Amino acid sequence: MTSTIKSRSRKTAWRIFNFQSAASVAVIAAAVFPVLLLADRRLALASILAASAVVLGLSLLAATRYMRLLEGCHDKIATLTTHDDLTGLPNRRWFFDRLDEEVDRAGRYGNDLSMIMIDLDHFKRGNSEFGHPLGDQALAEVARLIAANVRASDVVARYGGEEFVVLLPETTAERASLAAEKLRIVVEVNDISLEGPQVKVTVSCGVAGIGAAPKEGKLRDNLILAADKALSRAKENGRNQVIEFTG
Repeated sequence: MTSTIKSRSRKTAWRIFNFQSAASVAVIAAAVFPVLLLADRRLALASILAASAVVLGLSLLAATRYMRLLEGCHDKIATLTTHDDLTGLPNRRWFFDRLDEEVDRAGRYGNDLSMIMIDLDHFKRGNSEFGHPLGDQALAEVARLIAANVRASDVVARYGGEEFVVLLPETTAERASLAAEKLRIVVEVNDISLEGPQVKVTVSCGVAGIGAAPKEGKLRDNLILAADKALSRAKENGRNQVIEFTG
């Protein structure tokens, strides 16, 4: 979709360039036509060619700048379609594309792959008590803390609502649980500066490794289901903890 928009924009830019060029030549011709009648034809022709070259060059420069501007706009549009506006993290749609890639790679090479599902504790109750603006601030700050405390190779995304997800390539479930515990502690101990009342924010984490995920059905869906089950157990057990799926 984005490539189609870019292609149409390029065509539009070149149409503008061609129109500008034709108009410029027409203006030049109209301006120097009397010269052809009154002055040396060779001198007049040279003047026309020189002026045309200048105008064409300026038109090309304008068209190039216009296309660059369009490219920048489309890059921003692409970012808006793949990233969450509130947190700046990749969104669910983008995450599923990466998840498919990592699951395929893990299956092809026999690599480990783990997932952490993260949920803000009592988020809906906090929204009702303190209002959605405060909830948005909490989401944005937790997203920042998560993104700042994972490896460069890990994939972080906003999964939806108050849930985040971290995909850890070439990582066992045991190591992913340690990473999840680190994230849980980081959120708990960091003072999140929010406007209005002081609200303590904690998270629950569910961890699943590709090896423990059910083998029947689509592996990607099974990995998500396993991590989600572990998250549900963490919430049922009192929240603010990490649970690893073991089957």
